[in-house]
Amino acid sequence: MANTFSYKQVWTNEYQKSNWAVPVYPVIADLQFTAGLQVGDTVNRRYRNNPIFSKTLGTDGAYNVQTYSEANETFQISKQREASVRIVKPTVLMTDLNVTESYGKQLANAIYQEIDGDTLDACRANAGQTIDDGSFGGTAGNGLSVSISNIANIPVLAMEKFMGANVVYNTNTTFGKLAYEDYGGMLSWIIPPQVWTIIQQYFMARMTPGGDQVQTNGFKGQFGNFNLFVSTNLSMTARLALGVNPTDGDTFTIKGVTLRFKSALAADGDIVIGVDFGTTCTSVAAALNALTTTTATFQGFSSSDTISENGYTIAKSDALHGLSATANSASVDIVLKGTGKQTLSNSLTSASNGFATTATAPLQIVSSIFMVAKNVSLAVRQDPEIYENPVSNSIARDYVMWTVYDNKVFKDQARAIIVLKIRADNASFATYSNVHA
Repeated sequence: MANTFSYKQVWTNEYQKSNWAVPVYPVIADLQFTAGLQVGDTVNRRYRNNPIFSKTLGTDGAYNVQTYSEANETFQISKQREASVRIVKPTVLMTDLNVTESYGKQLANAIYQEIDGDTLDACRANAGQTIDDGSFGGTAGNGLSVSISNIANIPVLAMEKFMGANVVYNTNTTFGKLAYEDYGGMLSWIIPPQVWTIIQQYFMARMTPGGDQVQTNGFKGQFGNFNLFVSTNLSMTARLALGVNPTDGDTFTIKGVTLRFKSALAADGDIVIGVDFGTTCTSVAAALNALTTTTATFQGFSSSDTISENGYTIAKSDALHGLSATANSASVDIVLKGTGKQTLSNSLTSASNGFATTATAPLQIVSSIFMVAKNVSLAVRQDPEIYENPVSNSIARDYVMWTVYDNKVFKDQARAIIVLKIRADNASFATYSNVHA
């Protein structure tokens, strides 16, 4: 006799958890310029343009008047970001889930990640001082291979650099539980998770408590004099060398997205080989900066060009969101903003070409940040806010999360920021995806 039992379908009343990176910008950024600004407004800060020195006072009371001048730095509120989704009403009625609330949180997180990655990249690009392989007897400009043997020396060197630059900080200020407390003057070290692992190994090897105090904004206790914040939104930089012109069919791959060099455009992602390698470098940078735009030298990606990442199917252009490139005479410098370590590879005929990964040129770098908190200016004119837009001729609404902001590292703030260039091309330096749903 056939089994006639019937089994019901049971649906939970909540969505599965998402895994967004915790933003650190509320702790490290100076938000004093947030109020009262709109798109197009410019923030000005003056600074003294020349040093003043002590002179010998004449026996007759004579003195020498020194030249004194001022200048100013500015930034304009210009960055506008959005994240949106369309929710169809009949679909919502089929579930017991709070769809609007859930997607509102997701859209807000997407915006927060953008602001966080942008703020951390501003610190990287404008840091007044650097720690790299050259700081430990290696090659200046290359990434430092962080290990148990040198991890304790890194924050000590950072402290020396701050003291040498007469940077004002407060060793008594430690991170609390409120994201928007005044942490001005607090010594902070923003690290990728791979470096947090090395710090933990260092503690374990010495049977010393590591103080893993997980609270908010990625706080992970202290190491040396620094409050530790773990972030997967730190920038990665790399250099694609093109010392000779590529061969037809050569490829390079960034975060799973492959681009191909061709004598003539034949498929999406193709870059035309130039008359010389300098011209080709220019075409590569232009392609990477406008991945969906087809030109005479690049066939842009369409919305149907997808890859699989972290279990999701996403557009190739979305996979490389936040990427920017600059052409040099024989190479292309690449910045992956807000991604942490990502995998790069190439299949290039000439040994003169490719992403640098040798011991003498480890230029795949994740930029960790030492800083005295509140030394990057961030003006968020419009906190992420959801806007409901009814869809014409449809029982649906578009939910649009949007914001307006901009940031700047001023001259005095730059002195309070140190970028630690960490070598990231080793296989032991794990890659983590920044794609969430």
